[in-house]
Amino acid sequence: MASAKETKKSRRAKDRLHHVHARAGIRQEGLRRALGPELRDIWGIAEDAEPGRVREIVLLRLNRVLERFADPLMPEIVWTAYNLGVDPVNGGAGMVGRIRTMVGRGRVAVSERTCTRRFYDFLGSVKNSLDGFQEDLTGEDFRLASRWIAENVRPEREQTGGSPRDPVPSVMRMFLDGTVWGPADEAGAPIPARLGAHGDWLCVFTDERLLAEYRALTGAGWARIRHRTGREVVLAAARRDAATGVLVNPRPTRGAGIHAALPLSPASIARLAVRR
Repeated sequence: MASAKETKKSRRAKDRLHHVHARAGIRQEGLRRALGPELRDIWGIAEDAEPGRVREIVLLRLNRVLERFADPLMPEIVWTAYNLGVDPVNGGAGMVGRIRTMVGRGRVAVSERTCTRRFYDFLGSVKNSLDGFQEDLTGEDFRLASRWIAENVRPEREQTGGSPRDPVPSVMRMFLDGTVWGPADEAGAPIPARLGAHGDWLCVFTDERLLAEYRALTGAGWARIRHRTGREVVLAAARRDAATGVLVNPRPTRGAGIHAALPLSPASIARLAVRR
């Protein structure tokens, strides 16, 4: 559970996010000051960072979140809001002015209101990301960010050399920030599946329908079903005294991984044995 100090830091950092898309966006003078100490600390921005490096880190952190969105309109909306890939004449118009111009020129086939709503959906995801792990930024990341800013172009979906960015970090971020369902005890805590030589596991489903199917096929019963983020599940596993893994979407049949992924009744186990 986060301490009061950590909660206060997170809240202040999230409040500061609203200063990033204001005025000239990432090109505004005093961007470092606008971020505030809490957000700079979370994003790994050194106290003596040059203005150019501050912009690069902000761009890269925002782009990490944007990579999670499949909506093809989001890059246009997000980078217009943050003043990247925008005509310099309109750069100082503020987020609202830049989006209004974008819609007026027909660059997107949706209304200004829809664009604004989608932008704030994105901003909500950025806020959520501040409570999670921040990936290290590499020299190649900074090289790309420097070019994007200098040439006033938006990040490409694929990186240099035509090779797509490693999908594993993106998949992990999707799991950590997404909602999963799993069995819980009366107090709401996750129920571990104790599988002997296989160890202890917290088993979760990425779709509530998959959990319902599992229960229907196995007859498994639990005191409660609770949804939580993947990040909360991982933290719950890490806090247990016994080494505990996280098993995603266990199958209700033998021979498809761990055969008793969740606590089952003796009758359920017998049916699984027959089904095999």
